[in-house]
Amino acid sequence: MQNNDSLSQIRQIEDGVYQIPIQLPASIELQGPILQETFLAAQRRLRNFAQKHGWQDHIKEPFTKLFQVYADKASFDHNLLEICGLDTNMGLPTTYCAALEQGVLLSVSPELYRTIYPEGDEAGAFEKLLTHEMAHRLHIRILKGDENAMGAVWFYEGFALYAAGQFEKNAPELSIAEIWDIVNEPERGSYKKYASVFQFFVGKASIHQLVENAAKDEFLVWLKEICQ
Repeated sequence: MQNNDSLSQIRQIEDGVYQIPIQLPASIELQGPILQETFLAAQRRLRNFAQKHGWQDHIKEPFTKLFQVYADKASFDHNLLEICGLDTNMGLPTTYCAALEQGVLLSVSPELYRTIYPEGDEAGAFEKLLTHEMAHRLHIRILKGDENAMGAVWFYEGFALYAAGQFEKNAPELSIAEIWDIVNEPERGSYKKYASVFQFFVGKASIHQLVENAAKDEFLVWLKEICQ
């Protein structure tokens, strides 16, 4: 994997936006400049979200020290598992396309992302994907490093989807019954539906209240109360 920016150091460009070294294989080396610009745009997107909600203090340090882009899913899976200290022969979900672990942001290429996850194809899809992964880290910083306080899968994925602006215009309309089915489902489900569910609850309470209460035992009781 070639390092397009091996000599440069991490440097702040503007508030909450940092120049980060990027690594990518020779087969997509020419995409380096546009990928770097997309990454900067993703940081600006997250910064704007953080500032809007009064969380700007949590973006004073970069979320990643390195950005790696992969042209094939097998290499992405292998290196992600290796970074996480897991068995590299483990299978990852087919639609798992990006992650931010151990200070490294890993992603498949924009082209591969569209192929693997056509459901996610929308304006700015790849930029939003990168924002989504950094949004998970913003969420953890808001919670003072307590990952266990992020809530159920629908909630922390919903938070990242909301922060990234994913599926704002094409999330499905869900009935109240469907929303509660998703909230009570322990297994991972549709990200588009998570976006709808999170948007629904943001219309009932502030995002600050939701984040603060997500890990509490009475969270679902509270959600039902605010929906009455």
